[in-house]
Amino acid sequence: ASEDLSHLRVVDLEQDAAGSFGISLAGGLNSPIGDAPVIIASLNPAGPAAISGKIRTGDKILSINGTSTEGMTHDQVISSLRASKKVTLSLVQGEAVSITGQRSRHVSADSPEVNLKDVNIDLEDDGQPPQFKTITLNRGLEGLGFSIVGGHGSPHGDLPIYVKTVFNKGAAADEGTLARGDQIVTVNGQSLEGYTHEEAVNILKNTLGIVTLGILS
Repeated sequence: ASEDLSHLRVVDLEQDAAGSFGISLAGGLNSPIGDAPVIIASLNPAGPAAISGKIRTGDKILSINGTSTEGMTHDQVISSLRASKKVTLSLVQGEAVSITGQRSRHVSADSPEVNLKDVNIDLEDDGQPPQFKTITLNRGLEGLGFSIVGGHGSPHGDLPIYVKTVFNKGAAADEGTLARGDQIVTVNGQSLEGYTHEEAVNILKNTLGIVTLGILS
């Protein structure tokens, strides 16, 4: 894989009084969404990164203080950021990242949920941005049949809710559409925006019979 470095930016950041750079990250080796590039998952609007005006959601971090993030685990990346009050980040726009020798799908920098799925999980490039669709699951004795990752306040920052695993048995396998990396936007019309992982799990557990999911896939 190679990077399109025409969009490379080098940004100096200093922690605020609370000891934060105001960014949440996704990706790295052994991350909740698998081995994936390190990207900006979300920005605290009042944090140093957002105030700088030079960092956007979906940006890929190539290096921290001159050290490449390639081969780093998620925890190592977090530790590198916490180790210093000042950091120098080298970044490229999410849509400028090349993964399989092809350009990844063009996604806007303010769509972290799309960009996370695009560069981290779905590596196929069919030229189409992820689409919102509604699927209906008939919950039976095997349950809904999938697990989730992410959520507001998760150990890896405030993230949308994603499908982590679709099990061999259950409503999701029977329906056949839901896949790893799909973002779950709504459950029976109820938005999951701002929900913690536990809250999302409880909503899914408490839904009986026919369950309608709104997903980005």
